[in-house]
Amino acid sequence: MKRFLILLLALLLTVGTFACGGKDNGEKTPEQPSVETEPTVAPAENAPAPAENTPQPSPEPAAEPAPAFAAGTYVLTAYQVGDAVIDGEMLVMSGMDKSTLTLNADRTGTLVMMDQTIDFSWTDDGDITFSGVSLYSMTQADDGTVTFNMGDAVMTFRPEGAEPAAAATEAPVETEAPAETEAPVETEAPVVTEAPAPEPQGEAAFPGAPYGTSDGVIDRAKLAGLYRWMHELPSPFLYALTFDEIGAAAGKQGHDRQDNDGKYQSATWSDGDRGIITVTFKDQGDGTYACTSIVISGVNSDEYNAADISGFPKIASSTPAGTNPTESVTLETKVGFSGPKVLVTAQIPNKNWYPQKAYIYCAPKEEKADRSQSYFKIECKESLEKIDFYKDSFENLVEREPRTIGGIEMQGRSYKNVGMEWIEYYGEIAEGVWVSIKLTGVDMSEGTETEAILLSLTFAVQ
Repeated sequence: MKRFLILLLALLLTVGTFACGGKDNGEKTPEQPSVETEPTVAPAENAPAPAENTPQPSPEPAAEPAPAFAAGTYVLTAYQVGDAVIDGEMLVMSGMDKSTLTLNADRTGTLVMMDQTIDFSWTDDGDITFSGVSLYSMTQADDGTVTFNMGDAVMTFRPEGAEPAAAATEAPVETEAPAETEAPVETEAPVVTEAPAPEPQGEAAFPGAPYGTSDGVIDRAKLAGLYRWMHELPSPFLYALTFDEIGAAAGKQGHDRQDNDGKYQSATWSDGDRGIITVTFKDQGDGTYACTSIVISGVNSDEYNAADISGFPKIASSTPAGTNPTESVTLETKVGFSGPKVLVTAQIPNKNWYPQKAYIYCAPKEEKADRSQSYFKIECKESLEKIDFYKDSFENLVEREPRTIGGIEMQGRSYKNVGMEWIEYYGEIAEGVWVSIKLTGVDMSEGTETEAILLSLTFAVQ
């Protein structure tokens, strides 16, 4: 929470600095309207030649080139200062998820953030100016994602809804080109429509990045399921996916767009028609690439939200129990602030789960695991009244079936508190010692590693 407050303070200072410059008073280049000219009438045969000094009609002004950045409204999906990132649930909790970036065709724009509205001008090179002074910059990926740089702050915006900007970037000519240039490779194989396409030859120039000769065409139902599967993953796991991992989930590798610019590279999966998923991969700073954004076009939300994802890989907290070896880990906590010590022992899988103090985090890597929004939190209190201290502020409180954990039958409930969804089990493990096990951002379905960890917990009061 301390890191979050520091990050939020940095945001306020950054936005405040930007806002102090006032609105852009620099000259704007309006889009030139087309000029209709009078019909040309053939001169009479004996009409006198025009005098040398007769004014001639002005030529029609040339059309202004289209702006380099797609016009439209974009919504904030991540805010980063240094190695600290606000995204996902934290973005919602901070109120920053309502932030928008609007780019106009006349190369003006508006940033709305933390109840402040900032007007600016921009150039095709991505320079952000106000009052004629260039201070900040922005870049645009092929999938329409805009990265807005304000000093040490980096904000990631994606197209809002089905704006034309998103459609233009998600349905590029390249997605049809493979059918013309690469179709012989696919159609010469007699099983192309009945079995997965053969593995593309060659290897990735960078680990995790797109490669190969696949056209990325899959069944529409599979395409909708692929997007839902990715969209519902916890953000740390989504943004750790590689090209090969997404291809394995889809049953076919995507189409490599061969657009690596030294930092980004994108690939597409499609239904061979209008349905397209564009995934952009980013260099993680160590030469390896992982997903940084996903955009879908040609498939509406009702369709992909109803898609069947039962056949897609179960990862993160949904990983089936027994998938990974486990080891016994003992955590230590106290009853209240100064009560007796309680040792909590659990069987922890050796992949994606990281115990720290009285928490067990689910994350793709141990580094920064404590920033994950998927975790167990174990607390000990002196009484049921202390366990229920904040109960009056719980929203959508629902009682769950009791469970026996550590030999103790514990009551269960689910609720929303401080903007987060929780599942909690609690019970008295010794006289005057109550334990609360809270879970958030995890899959508690039967047979998951999450459930196995919960049921493996044991308690010893010192």
